[in-house]
Amino acid sequence: MLCNFEDLPDFHTQPVGRSRLTTTARGQGPAVLFVHGGFHGAWCWTPFLEFFKSHNVSVTALDLPGHGGLTPPADFANLGVADMASEIAQAARHLGGDIILAGHSLGALAVMAASAVVKPKALVLLAPAPPANVYGVKLLPPFPTDTPVAPPPEARARKWFLSGLNDADITPYMARLCPESPAFLNDLYNRNITVDTNWIQGPTLCLSGGKDDSPLHPKGQDEAVAALFAAELQTLPDAGHCLMLDDSRQKAADLLLAWLKQNKLAA
Repeated sequence: MLCNFEDLPDFHTQPVGRSRLTTTARGQGPAVLFVHGGFHGAWCWTPFLEFFKSHNVSVTALDLPGHGGLTPPADFANLGVADMASEIAQAARHLGGDIILAGHSLGALAVMAASAVVKPKALVLLAPAPPANVYGVKLLPPFPTDTPVAPPPEARARKWFLSGLNDADITPYMARLCPESPAFLNDLYNRNITVDTNWIQGPTLCLSGGKDDSPLHPKGQDEAVAALFAAELQTLPDAGHCLMLDDSRQKAADLLLAWLKQNKLAA
């Protein structure tokens, strides 16, 4: 059964820059700042926010500009990875203290870029989009730049994002997908973003879905990103691209919690 994305008890939202944070009371230890990928919003982290709060881990999630129901700014189609990374850095400054950056897909590329400023305590990459200094990765053609890119229809959304989900009704999920900035997407497809692994001083975890859609997320890509960051790579064989939402979401949360504890980032 897919998540219902209802309002989270004890969490509240607040604007930060042109983005929006979903937060709860800060606990001890580093705060995990979750950043969504293309076409999504902070709502996609609902299962993780509930789970990690129940384990006394400080968690928060960010809606990037124009996502999660936020009105797209006039320049939305021109907002690329650098702009999104600036929003992430502003959110991290607002939170204060030690931050663990956790990004999914294109959001993972944005948190890599934001690490230049944030200097996170650790980095978590879920089905990450690769930076330009990961070589040999076949990518898709760029999108036209004049207008936002519409979210995929249901059949394609299941294939691209939810291939690890069985027969659940995804109507609530489809209703929350939003148009995406072509500049954000094209920074990946034009290989515009190079990252320096020295920006991350702590450990890195890369989570990979064994059923991820190969044309959209080629085989070997997660392994290449993990190698660049000398990251621990964990593959969930039955998970698709959105492994925080599909039938493997509890396994993904359990793996992440165990990793945080192993690295003394959670009690």
